Amino acid sequence: MLGPAVALSDLWPSDAVVVQRPSDDSLDWLRRACLWADRSSATPLTYAGELPIICHEAAVRPGALELLSDAGLRLPPEIIPYTQCDEMLALVADQVRRGRRLGITYTSREPWAPAESYVNPPDLVAELNDKASLADLLPPEAVPERRVVEQPELAAVLSSGARSLPLVLKASSRLGSGAGADVLICCTQDDLERAGPKFAPASRVVVERFYQFSATWCVHFALSDERVRYCGTAQQICDAAGTYLGNWSGAGFAVEPDAIEVAYHAARAGWSRGYRGFMGLDIGRVAGGGFIGFDLNFRNNGSTPQVLLGAAIGSAWGAGVSRLCLGVRFSGAFESMVKQLAAGVTRRELVPLLAFDTPSVTAGAEQPMCNVLVAGDTVDAVDRAVTRLAQTGFTIP
Repeated sequence: MLGPAVALSDLWPSDAVVVQRPSDDSLDWLRRACLWADRSSATPLTYAGELPIICHEAAVRPGALELLSDAGLRLPPEIIPYTQCDEMLALVADQVRRGRRLGITYTSREPWAPAESYVNPPDLVAELNDKASLADLLPPEAVPERRVVEQPELAAVLSSGARSLPLVLKASSRLGSGAGADVLICCTQDDLERAGPKFAPASRVVVERFYQFSATWCVHFALSDERVRYCGTAQQICDAAGTYLGNWSGAGFAVEPDAIEVAYHAARAGWSRGYRGFMGLDIGRVAGGGFIGFDLNFRNNGSTPQVLLGAAIGSAWGAGVSRLCLGVRFSGAFESMVKQLAAGVTRRELVPLLAFDTPSVTAGAEQPMCNVLVAGDTVDAVDRAVTRLAQTGFTIP
């Protein structure tokens, strides 16, 4: 079995239900394209443990669940599918009536239930994940140079911003955020001009110094009632524009203890405020060898399953390195994608994390998609497996 080192059922009460998707009216700072919110709803499948999960039906087709199970992944005992957001909200309300508590990843504009019906109260989740809160949660030496400006001040900041390029702008919001949708790296005057409309919905904006990191990682912790536990680290893969594309993890991709200590400081701060669940700090190495924390997420992160499954994959398959590939498209039918992924499992080079029947939701307008861990004993072995994926109809971001 490829079981996670820690599952949500180890961190949350037994009466919790996993609900990762936010409401449709709360996607201001999250991706909207390609059914991102619905695909995201199913990403905790591999580490929910014994807790039930509400997720989109296109992620839990019989073939998709069989694929994950055949790979050795432990699936939740109760999977509650929905087809539309309204149906999901009705299912959430029913779970609350049954006495279950909501384990959310992203906050929504309006609460779905009283605060006591949540594992983590929405106000706490919102406060910890607001980009403006970073300086309150990190040790001072790891905080980037930054200031928080009110929306009425933003125009003046942008008009003078050309003297300080490049710089980074981030939305300060009580809503869920992620996947870079709330961030803009400004390198040119055109970028500054785009920033005004982009951040108009934000009441405040974080203006941050741009750092030329030599490498960046996500450092993961699990926060239970009993303790704060280090889970592992995944080095980030980004393109030239800074867009997040996935992660490497395992031999050769570890981060220094100083960076882990910075993340531990933040994890303890969230734990002392009452947060329970997974968290991750994005941290970068600067010139001179120091570390700056630039994004802090008290929620499930993109590379959470990668670090949680790493030890099990290494033990069962002898694979000490993995590459996380998210939002991978397939040029054929959904059933063909599942078959190709199953072949990768047989070769012990692919661990499927999600298989999403996108065409069934979009009337064929979008290709089927998946999230996978590509595993091997070396980076070269992983690269060869990625090449095989590309040769069999997969497009990897």
